[in-house]
Amino acid sequence: MHPLMLVWLDGEGYTAYLLITRPWREVVDAVLAWLSAHPLVLAWLYGAVLYLFYLLLIWLWRERVDSVLVGLFFGTLTAAQFIANRLVDYGVGTAPAGTVIFMTNVALLDALAVFYGRAFALRAVRMGFFFQAAVAFAAWAATTLPAPSWFQERAAVVDSVIAPSAQIAIASLTAYLISSTIDVYIVTRWPRLHLLARVYSSSLAAQVVDSAVFITLAFGPHLEIIAGQIVVKWLQVPLEAILIYGARRYVASIKSRG
Repeated sequence: MHPLMLVWLDGEGYTAYLLITRPWREVVDAVLAWLSAHPLVLAWLYGAVLYLFYLLLIWLWRERVDSVLVGLFFGTLTAAQFIANRLVDYGVGTAPAGTVIFMTNVALLDALAVFYGRAFALRAVRMGFFFQAAVAFAAWAATTLPAPSWFQERAAVVDSVIAPSAQIAIASLTAYLISSTIDVYIVTRWPRLHLLARVYSSSLAAQVVDSAVFITLAFGPHLEIIAGQIVVKWLQVPLEAILIYGARRYVASIKSRG
């Protein structure tokens, strides 16, 4: 074994860490334990990592920023839908695990609206609606196909994850269409306002609508759940500045050359 490799037994089995000394291992364990006890901070870190990854993609394809933003917009919609079944207790409220990546989707929509205009963003919203409907139908259709005998038990678990009920699918699509449309109209309504004021206000207002519509249609008007989701989403909104300001320089550069 390499002299710098430390191996110890934990609850999951043998875990190997490339650490130089034992104190460093203890520091890592302490940090991970602290993050696990503070899910909101962990969600912020996840969100920041996603935004930095988006900026990397924008930098790599900086001549086609619009295509990158649109691609990420549809990709994050799908990702949020497929991990929405996993609920997370954030301490201040319960929300789907997909909330973090969904809020990056909101930021991407704001970027499309701010940089390319209301009409462009609304077309993306409408396409996203039909795209989501197609994904939901494809997921449901997949569950109707017969699984091999050796996969029966696992198939039941997979089906429960990838195919939401009709009521939840309708609630999700309705909430998305209404809240995204409101978001676009607000962020483009007052172009003379500070950029972040427009982005933050549109996201804050739209997510109140999104949470209220979705929870009410899917599970009934449970105010505690609605309020918890709104708080969790609102706490992700400040991170939108990473994407908005990071992408703006490339959009401005392209427009200046055009």
